[in-house]
Amino acid sequence: MVKTPPIGGNREREQKTGLKATIPFSILLLLGINAIIGTGIFFVPGIAAQLAGPGSLISWTLVAIIALIIAACFAELSSMFPKSGGVYEYTKQGFGEFAGFMVGWTSWIVANITIAMLAIGALDYFGAIIEVSYIQRLIIAIIFVVGMNFVSYRGIDMSVKVLLFFAVCTILSLWTLLTWGVYYVSASNLMPLSIFPKVSIVIAMLYILETFFGWETVTYLAEETKDPAKTIPKVMMWGTAAVVLLALGVVAVTLGAVNWEVLANSATPLLEAANIFMGQSGARLIAVLVFLNILGGAAAWIVVTPRLIFALGRDKLLPDVLSRIHPVHQTPYYAIAVQTVLTIIILLSGSYKLLLEMILPLAIFMYSMVIVSVTILRFTKPHLERPFKIPFGKILPIITAMILLFLAGGIEFQTTISGVMFVMIGIPLFLLEAMLYKPKLVKKILSLSVGITSRTTDFWLTRKTRRYIKYHIGDIKGKNVMNFGTDVSKFTVELSKLIGDSGKLCVTHASKDHIDATKELAEKHKLNNMIYYVENEARHVIHPKLKDFDAIVSVGVLGYIQDPHKVIATLGKRVKKGGKIYFVDYTNLLKIMPEQKWLHDVEGIKRMFAQAGFKVNVSRHKGLLWNTIHIYGKKV
Repeated sequence: MVKTPPIGGNREREQKTGLKATIPFSILLLLGINAIIGTGIFFVPGIAAQLAGPGSLISWTLVAIIALIIAACFAELSSMFPKSGGVYEYTKQGFGEFAGFMVGWTSWIVANITIAMLAIGALDYFGAIIEVSYIQRLIIAIIFVVGMNFVSYRGIDMSVKVLLFFAVCTILSLWTLLTWGVYYVSASNLMPLSIFPKVSIVIAMLYILETFFGWETVTYLAEETKDPAKTIPKVMMWGTAAVVLLALGVVAVTLGAVNWEVLANSATPLLEAANIFMGQSGARLIAVLVFLNILGGAAAWIVVTPRLIFALGRDKLLPDVLSRIHPVHQTPYYAIAVQTVLTIIILLSGSYKLLLEMILPLAIFMYSMVIVSVTILRFTKPHLERPFKIPFGKILPIITAMILLFLAGGIEFQTTISGVMFVMIGIPLFLLEAMLYKPKLVKKILSLSVGITSRTTDFWLTRKTRRYIKYHIGDIKGKNVMNFGTDVSKFTVELSKLIGDSGKLCVTHASKDHIDATKELAEKHKLNNMIYYVENEARHVIHPKLKDFDAIVSVGVLGYIQDPHKVIATLGKRVKKGGKIYFVDYTNLLKIMPEQKWLHDVEGIKRMFAQAGFKVNVSRHKGLLWNTIHIYGKKV
């Protein structure tokens, strides 16, 4: 594992610069309402009416209760851990680092799909004002995404001003519909509520859930909020309560004023209601406000989501570059750039309903993990301060998570698989970063992967490379040789046989499971000249009895050591004068894992080994799926 080399200049200034805590409760409350309400209220009344008719009002009420419980779970967790990572931080505390990463990664995917979905949805309402083609809509959406990300880059103060404008549009549009429409409600349109099968009411709940998605967006602003441990829980509860009242009121008025069959066949159901309340001119005004409202939801996600991958980068679970803060604007500008590109790619790929169906299984997985963390932390960290506590916190989150997972059963299998594929992309990224910065975690992963690595090492360590190694280290019969950190492989057997019974082969590894597997391999081939040593995670602490080696061989280890200077210096003390060494490492794996900077510097590598007493040669070889570096020489 490689330590990040010293960095100066702008990078040093970036490290000293943090996110600015300037957002007060009143502003965050408006931003929270704007983010939580999403697009569901503007599109889902039609989808829900298609599924459950007037009975969809029951679906909305049940989902509103679930939303308040989830909000309370977020309130408790945010009061305990007021950090930018939000859902990632909460699940990391409850389930561990890998689970935290997977939830954080899923949340990031959900956020980018949501941004694209909101942009597409906004343009459906825009089409009611001005007729535009599909290509024109797409261009407008891309311009909006790029423009809003630029606003986000310029700083949180400017972003907040823009988001406040959108928040006012959100509340104004819904309040106008609610207050005007209440006079047009007809009880006959709402009765009977149960003309559809009860299962339809349950299925409608699944689609309605999206209306209340967005609690995590508030948590991502924790490090830019004044007194976040108290402010964010209040925003969670008051914001969700406001959204619940607005949503239930608008849906009741819409279902009461418009026949459910009309709503079921409309892409813009609230405009059907506005036409009745306010006539065509009023409906066009509502269309403008709704258009701005939905864009506001997208804008909120655009501003807050980079704070999530900023936190993942800061914790070395995504590339470190994502944690860089702009020295002037104090924003995570690399994270913003990555988000811009990903959102545009998603924009090119789908319709509103397709994206909604894709987002549902991912969001349900994420929210289930988050709320269950409340219960886990009640048992594992009972004494941690909780400025806000949800009642029945040991059981209510579990029941709510089970309800969410039950609702997820209504999602088509193919749609769920599509969502899972997005999530799975994060696993190799996590493993690659963990290899560089998380030695203890790598040790656990190595223990779990012994079965795989024992079967693949010979694929990496080709016959040609083995021939190079054996040629360089020469005759080792009767010699004392160290196989440093190398996995179980045919090469281990070859070295043992070359050494013979009169010599010793010291096999080391950071994982005891790998050592045990090597012992089994030795027994299978009746090899009696091996000794075994389980290394410290840092690998530069070696047992004092392991010394006076005639040769050291290492494959695939040096490139992810945290401090190669210390490791090489330690090994230098254990090799005899004239002893041979051969290190092989693999870089730029699958052309996505960045090569460590120190491995680029051939002269720097030679100096590092020279300081430990070695004179070495360095050769580099480019491959189709990875590059290989060979470092070989002797102790002088």
